[in-house]
Amino acid sequence: MGTSYSFGDTTVAQERLDLLAAVFDPPSRAFLRDMVTRPPTLAYDLGCGPGNTTRMVRDATGARRVIGLDSSAAFIQSASERSGADKFGKDEFRVWDAADPLPVAEPDLVYARMLLAHLAGPASLAAAWAGQLAPGGLLLLDEVERINTGNEVFTDYLTVVAARVRAAGAEMYAGPLLGAIPLGEESRVISSQVVAHPVPAGRAARLFRLNLSVWGDDPWVTARFGPDTTARLDRGLSRVRHGEITWRIRQVAIRRDGP
Repeated sequence: MGTSYSFGDTTVAQERLDLLAAVFDPPSRAFLRDMVTRPPTLAYDLGCGPGNTTRMVRDATGARRVIGLDSSAAFIQSASERSGADKFGKDEFRVWDAADPLPVAEPDLVYARMLLAHLAGPASLAAAWAGQLAPGGLLLLDEVERINTGNEVFTDYLTVVAARVRAAGAEMYAGPLLGAIPLGEESRVISSQVVAHPVPAGRAARLFRLNLSVWGDDPWVTARFGPDTTARLDRGLSRVRHGEITWRIRQVAIRRDGP
């Protein structure tokens, strides 16, 4: 199964992920700190992009070894170049496809934020990752449950992007799908909650405009929504200044108890 990040791996896409980290790290750090009670010997960050979440995993958990995995060679190179060493050592980064086994067996922690939203069959993939944990290991997943906004521009944008992701075979709102993970007898869900994360509207508009700049004049969007869709959305987003938009994030913790 090849994987393809919906928003590309260009320099602009990396800028988008840097902003995404600034916006969403607070609830993710809290999730990691609440669930991980002792430093993992080996932790994975799946879909690591340019390494922002990998550093967050290391900082939040004190993991002794963290390996960031991503299907994009460009992101892996960038993550490696940006990585710094601390008392636990230097993070490692490797090119990896989500359907492949983890390169080093039986990690104590596997973390993924908003990765399953870009992949077909997210529940089955999550089950496969859980099955590769060490006994007592944790799989922690952050996925969007829904996004609440009364802003018509945001609603218009989200309709287009959700349809675009769905046309590629994935589901942007992957959170609701995590209630049907086909876990084996050795694994179980120990926590599943939806947290509200309000974001200033201006910051969200900047994030969305970066997405649009990556799309360009996407032929599918043009055919489905009209030739001026990208320009129209960009004009609307450029005028957003006030208010907020709220992400509802599903945070799921799975523990492998079996051998």
